[in-house]
Amino acid sequence: MEDKLDEVIKRYPFNVKSRRRIRGAVLLDTDKGVFLAKIYNSGKNRLIFEESVKKMLVEGGCSYIDIAIENINSELLTDDGVGNKWLVKRWYNGEECDIRDIKKVILASSNMARLHKVMVMGTELREPSIEIKPSKMDIKALFARHNREIKRVHGYIREKRQKNDMEICLLNSYKNFYEQGKQAEEFLEECGYDRLCEVTREQRRVFHGSYNYHNIILIDEKIVTTNFEKADIGIQISDLYDFLRKVMEKNSWQMEFGIGAIEAYCKVRQPEEEEKKVLYAMLLYPEKYWKLINFYYNGKKSWMSAKNYEKLLRICRQEEVRIKFLKEVKKLLI
Repeated sequence: MEDKLDEVIKRYPFNVKSRRRIRGAVLLDTDKGVFLAKIYNSGKNRLIFEESVKKMLVEGGCSYIDIAIENINSELLTDDGVGNKWLVKRWYNGEECDIRDIKKVILASSNMARLHKVMVMGTELREPSIEIKPSKMDIKALFARHNREIKRVHGYIREKRQKNDMEICLLNSYKNFYEQGKQAEEFLEECGYDRLCEVTREQRRVFHGSYNYHNIILIDEKIVTTNFEKADIGIQISDLYDFLRKVMEKNSWQMEFGIGAIEAYCKVRQPEEEEKKVLYAMLLYPEKYWKLINFYYNGKKSWMSAKNYEKLLRICRQEEVRIKFLKEVKKLLI
């Protein structure tokens, strides 16, 4: 691969001083700055969409983005001679966002809001030859399916004659978490979710899809957003939910982290009423509990995963502080 990368690099307008491997890519230190080279496996239309979103962000004032650069033939993808297509992106030397630092969490949340304000494609596509399909993610259908799975697994465990410690814990915690799941599902039915989906499609609002600490690079007070591979037209507030869930789990549901992140977002971009309610419903849904149920049901049931059992115990221990946080969020959003 190193020899093939040499052939790729020759077709770019910079001279490489050094290079090193990072997760799934190669970092290039050049006379024109830092770049990242990686094999691109998605289709050409997908790449055009991603770069169109990034270009829109740069034009909207969000200049610290990992935008792709063209080779000497004015192409975004470069063939290495053995069928691999390489993408070279602008990159930045900095630190991943530390989500245990509340100041950095607030900075990242504010940055997300700025991105969302700009990431509205409108009715006209920048590339008229490309048909972009809105995200097929349906939160209501997702909640309903997950609730059915939780109920089915509960029935399965209840019928077992011999139960291990994890199965007993799942049975004992079922009622609380299942009720939360049903409440979240019912709340979505009443909160204007369908209207929000319609507005999202009409305005072609884009969400990042993977806004986590790996994709947020801090350079002093500057913040860089990277890796738009999962960006799509869809509910933008789901980015805030994904970010909040990780932050709260890492910080044992400390109130100031979650409330601080939500307030920071709202100062930059004021969410619509429907968005606030959808965010609350997503936070209410016991996603971590469902994931453990799913891992359990689809794994070997003849032995107990000590790691997953510890995760389940941790979820149960943290439930009291999580409920307190949800009460404060509800007051803040609804």
